[in-house]
Amino acid sequence: MRGGRQVLRRALALAAMLAAVGAATPASAGTVQRSVTNRNVSIQTVVQFGDNVQPVTIEENSRINIARVIQIGGTGTVDATIIQNGTHNYANVIQVGGTTNAAIGQSGVSNTAEITQIGNSTNALLLQIGDMNTGAVRQFGRFNWLAIFQFGR
Repeated sequence: MRGGRQVLRRALALAAMLAAVGAATPASAGTVQRSVTNRNVSIQTVVQFGDNVQPVTIEENSRINIARVIQIGGTGTVDATIIQNGTHNYANVIQVGGTTNAAIGQSGVSNTAEITQIGNSTNALLLQIGDMNTGAVRQFGRFNWLAIFQFGR
């Protein structure tokens, strides 16, 4: 029961954040994207909501890479792909939809990835190549598929 309350709290916090983002950028038509990139740091955030969210692909090649994708779709499919090559990589994907698909590939000294998926069918692939790899996947659905590959250099 305790885990259910935590999931509910996170879902409510996410809904509040999306409402605030939607109010702040009414011309966004369901998508908000922010990014800062140079050779030392790359930070990209994509937030999508609505019945017809588009697939998201983020590729980062700086020393420090940070990527976050939040997709709140209807009953359709939501897709996110993050590829990171750098010294320190952090990726976070949160998805809600009928079918959720997430793929994260990271290569660096320190890699951290988190995937949270809620849907009828949830699918996640996590590949990490580096000395310090940390991955967490949470899937809430009827049909869940997950593959994690972690390799040291």
